[in-house]
Amino acid sequence: MTTRCPLLIVGDAPSAITGLGRITRDLAVNIHERLSDIFDCATMGYGGTGDRSLPFPQYTMEGMKDWFLPTLTDVWKNFAGDRKGVVLTIWDASRLLWFARPDNPRVSPDKEMRDWLLTKPFEKWGYFPMDALGPNGRLSYPLYQTITGYDKAIAYSEWARRMIEKTFGHQESEKRSLVALPHGIHTSVFRPLMVDKTKVFHERLNFPGPRIELGEQIIGIVATNQARKDYGLAIQAVAEVAKDRPVRLFIQTDVLERHWSIPTLLYDYGLMHKAIVNCAPVSDETMAMLYSACDLTLGIGAGEGFGYPIFESLACGTPVVTGDYGGQAEWMDKAYLLPPKMLRLEGLYNCVRPVFEPSFWARQIKVALGVKKGTRTSLLPEGLDWSNLWPRWEAALRERHAAMRQEEKAEGVAR
Repeated sequence: MTTRCPLLIVGDAPSAITGLGRITRDLAVNIHERLSDIFDCATMGYGGTGDRSLPFPQYTMEGMKDWFLPTLTDVWKNFAGDRKGVVLTIWDASRLLWFARPDNPRVSPDKEMRDWLLTKPFEKWGYFPMDALGPNGRLSYPLYQTITGYDKAIAYSEWARRMIEKTFGHQESEKRSLVALPHGIHTSVFRPLMVDKTKVFHERLNFPGPRIELGEQIIGIVATNQARKDYGLAIQAVAEVAKDRPVRLFIQTDVLERHWSIPTLLYDYGLMHKAIVNCAPVSDETMAMLYSACDLTLGIGAGEGFGYPIFESLACGTPVVTGDYGGQAEWMDKAYLLPPKMLRLEGLYNCVRPVFEPSFWARQIKVALGVKKGTRTSLLPEGLDWSNLWPRWEAALRERHAAMRQEEKAEGVAR
């Protein structure tokens, strides 16, 4: 009788309202339901509140500091016992050097954890949400160091796969079983819906502000308040559009003030009374209504690995204007992709970020809003529908599991 392989997914909690949380949830549910013959699945997550409806164990990150997880040892032993298994991280590579490279004592704050990781109690697989090149079109050095500690690397896109392969070379990439697999969209939920805009925004969201007027076009932004989500660019561009046509801005985010002060931006650009802002979590079903109620959405990532809101919006039949950069561009209508004005270096990890011109975005938004739309249909590429995409994920996971078991058998014979 074959013992199932324990697989622990580490990243944002499956109940968190983030893109990484969504990816964790989708993959964990699919693995639990469709790969239960070879995997026992659990998650160890950041944020969220837990979800009793999910049919797999959910562990919460405790005592985390600077992304180091001091309870990983206890979680793994509780979940897997002495079985050899897999930890699949769905997190930024910049958070995981301590995990990937325990052979380097300078990157791990805990000797006990370092010694345990060096015993290799599991294989390390990484699904890396890469959203920026490093200098010279390669990974920046700290991210390169992290991925050297992984047994299997999964890229969000061909763009990310090419970047990893250019960094490591073909042979080294093959050694890490490098494969490109996007995440998918549930088109049974995210689909074009006929909705009443007033009811969706003022009744469904219980928004008390000025009522949506006849003829107003709604521009949506769905993005957490992060440094790399360019709210400054987006709000400047919408303010320019609002000078000569009736528009309403809808923002779905997590907090009003963090890396950006959204209220200050709205006030300074004269959009305070032309904006609907919601920070409360909403269900997927409500989110599909909100996308369907918009005339256009904006993908505002300053470099995007593979943003969920872009493709959820397209699945609901609402076009998206966004930057021609990163993995998202592989799947977008080129007419709605805007080239960056320039590139700049950012931060500790030497990420290369695009810089966009707000007035150029404003012109493209006007063009997109001027396109006559008949009966709304899905704009999602078929390859991103989970029903079409999951067989690729299943084949890749089964193949790597079989290879892992074969390697274990060979090691046992050698001993």
